[in-house]
Amino acid sequence: MRNLLVLPLIIAASLFVQASDVIESLAEKKCGTCHLMGKVTKEKLNKMAAPPYWALAKKVKVAYPNRLDGIDFIINYTLNPSEDKMLFPKETKERFGVMPSQKDALTEDELRAIATYILDK
Repeated sequence: MRNLLVLPLIIAASLFVQASDVIESLAEKKCGTCHLMGKVTKEKLNKMAAPPYWALAKKVKVAYPNRLDGIDFIINYTLNPSEDKMLFPKETKERFGVMPSQKDALTEDELRAIATYILDK
């Protein structure tokens, strides 16, 4: 009987790990080119075109202590970026500029998954 209770937990954990891997891969593919995700290499550092994702997560967590508000901010900013919404200082804008809109690159569901991943990692 005990084994019957353990099996669903193992299956659920396995599915969670697989889903996490898919979201991590999506985040690296869609965001990692600019935001330095995944394995850090000298080449990636040289090509970095935006603040690294961990710095973004830190700024969002400070500005939006409520996790759901932070997720909503990331979605909104990614789809409709503007200078007045930027959380980074003027020097960051001077170095990287304002992020281009990703309206045609990501769905809102993908963005929600990625934003959750970024804030939870």
